[in-house]
Amino acid sequence: MHWVVQDNLFNERGFHKLMRVLERGGIPHTLVTVIPFDGGVEPTVDVEGPVMVMGSLSLARYARRRGWTPGVFINERFDFRVWREHLGGFLLNGDARVCRFAEVPRQEGAFFIRPCLDDKAFSGMVTRWEDFEPWREQVLRVGDTPQLTAETWVAVSEPRRIQSEYRMVVVDGRVVTGTRYKLGDRVFSSSEVEPDIWTFAQRMADRWGPDRAYALDIFVHEHQPFVGEINTLNAAGFYAYDVGKMVDAIESMRF
Repeated sequence: MHWVVQDNLFNERGFHKLMRVLERGGIPHTLVTVIPFDGGVEPTVDVEGPVMVMGSLSLARYARRRGWTPGVFINERFDFRVWREHLGGFLLNGDARVCRFAEVPRQEGAFFIRPCLDDKAFSGMVTRWEDFEPWREQVLRVGDTPQLTAETWVAVSEPRRIQSEYRMVVVDGRVVTGTRYKLGDRVFSSSEVEPDIWTFAQRMADRWGPDRAYALDIFVHEHQPFVGEINTLNAAGFYAYDVGKMVDAIESMRF
């Protein structure tokens, strides 16, 4: 498989580990610069056979335009509304209200809001109405964010106190590696993942998955694990998971 990696996208050790894994394994790869506004990549990549990209959503969209296989693991199932259908009470914010961005009703006290799609329209956040309303008005007035419009679907819920957060990598239904990337309010990347988190993540992967490969984020709330998010593996940060195991799993896939 030929890997196309966006140069300097991830300002973390995982990026450098990926490059070392590819180089030491003799796995063909190309570092590219992504031209803004979906303008393609430099240098141009023309290869035969399977191609895997790691980078931004712009690179992911470029891979889809090129028709690369697998290219990028992304589809219409990377959507909070679909997750809820399949995961129900295992989803941290499964009781969220879903509505269009322009139609979010006034909220009392702090609330959590996130886009339904994994398109980076904005980052999920805890906010208050007095901050949210003027921000929304500005976004809708300026209109310079294509992914965030009046029609964008969002999920709104009560805030949850998260005790720890984990990123697990699932490939063909199997959890292959993982990392704890947050402890309380502190970013704390570690390869240490407790056995009960591994077990829960695999239970969720056995229950349902949006694609053959994805990043499954597990959040611990009130000492219980929940699915917090499901992200496109190609555009998700590495934190401290074992990049070599991820690469091995992808390289073992058949298309």
